[in-house]
Amino acid sequence: MAEFDYQNVEAWNTALRLTAAIGRLKIGSNLKASNDAQQKAFEQAGLACALIAEGSGREGPAQVDLYRDARGALAQARSWVHVLAAVTNEQDAVFGNEFDLAEQAARQVTGMLRSIERGPGPGAPMRPPLRGGPPGPPPRPAGPRSGGPR
Repeated sequence: MAEFDYQNVEAWNTALRLTAAIGRLKIGSNLKASNDAQQKAFEQAGLACALIAEGSGREGPAQVDLYRDARGALAQARSWVHVLAAVTNEQDAVFGNEFDLAEQAARQVTGMLRSIERGPGPGAPMRPPLRGGPPGPPPRPAGPRSGGPR
């Protein structure tokens, strides 16, 4: 059994594998730009992990916002891997595993967002309304009504 709920989230596991894969890359270049690109990609993949973990413990708009930010961080990690390929003069295929993991994690987060936006499925228990929601109809005055005969 997982120690924390987010460890059961498939997108978190995929983003974690992406972060580890980027961190393990052995770059054959001593250019500062290649080291910077790898570091940025690693940071963004790690940020995506953190956002997914945080989002798994939230509900409502906060969860949606965290998952959208995670999807953005995954896109940035993927972009930095493209930069890394360009500055090291490598084909994108050399980083195919990293690109695949970034794409897979982004699809998983998108799937989670779609699921949240659709709401609970048929037969799912209804959640009680949040306090402080929209006001109901105004209360009716107590006592006899004025007006015509009844």
